[in-house]
Amino acid sequence: MTYPFHLSFVVPDLKLAEEFYTEFLNCKKGRDTGHWIDIIFYGHQLTLHQATQEMPARALDHFGVIMSKQEWLNLKQKVEQNGYEYVLPPKAAVKDDRSESGKFIIKDPAANLLEFKFYQASPIEMTQ
Repeated sequence: MTYPFHLSFVVPDLKLAEEFYTEFLNCKKGRDTGHWIDIIFYGHQLTLHQATQEMPARALDHFGVIMSKQEWLNLKQKVEQNGYEYVLPPKAAVKDDRSESGKFIIKDPAANLLEFKFYQASPIEMTQ
């Protein structure tokens, strides 16, 4: 059974973060109090809090999602078409067993690093 994760963090500009996650990444918005919002991040829950003097924004190391290769390629194209800079440019590799994987990293408006990956099993693994 897969359980969704929950990640909560503080952002310097809640409206800008909301636009990035909902409009650019096409995530759905959940609860919204005006001081924090829930974002459904590929089946997981992010809670974004507006920074305050008592609770300043701090960038996270990174978090991400594993997607299908086609979703990964579509998002890669969208990143490039919208002029986002890569922190880690897209890399795809095929291993000796013909399995394939890829990843790239971008920043959200709060400078949090987001990693997007795909794994594609080899034809040998798919028959076992």
